[in-house]
Amino acid sequence: MLVGGCHCGTVTYEFPPAPTIDLDGADVPDLLKNNIVPPSKQRFPERGTRPKLNKWRASHCHCGACRRTVGALMVDWVNVPSADLIIHRKGPTGKYRASDHASREFCQTCGTSLFFLDDEEPEIIDVTVASIKTPNVFDFIEFNGHIWVEDVASLVLDEAGKGGGLTGVLVDGLPRSVQSRGTKPF
Repeated sequence: MLVGGCHCGTVTYEFPPAPTIDLDGADVPDLLKNNIVPPSKQRFPERGTRPKLNKWRASHCHCGACRRTVGALMVDWVNVPSADLIIHRKGPTGKYRASDHASREFCQTCGTSLFFLDDEEPEIIDVTVASIKTPNVFDFIEFNGHIWVEDVASLVLDEAGKGGGLTGVLVDGLPRSVQSRGTKPF
């Protein structure tokens, strides 16, 4: 199991590695097909302690809400099936409506941002990658793109060399979407 939690330990969680299934099978639900990256679509499938195994899909989010909520230039999220995520709460957690269709959950004691819950995809919970404590976490997750790049466009260096400092992040070769995954490319 992958384990994680907030900084102070009030909230902990666990979830299993992506299942070792053939995603081309007729009986594989779309939930898994859309949130697992098979070795054939991984950038370096032979690296790490778990070579050539499926990984959970993750993305670098640049939306203004994520940046302000966490106080960072981007937030890394991994998509985990809600049914597979076990959350242990030993104290108060905060949950608030972040938009008309989504909520965020955080530890009220230390403030760690933990989960993003989208009403439009209730079968998935996004977990902040930085809160995962399992060693070699990148043996279990695969980044597949940058999302909400339109919200960070003013922070990226323009052709004249003016702007912010995300240029090195956004030239990593991963796809970039104007908004969430599946929207038009940026």
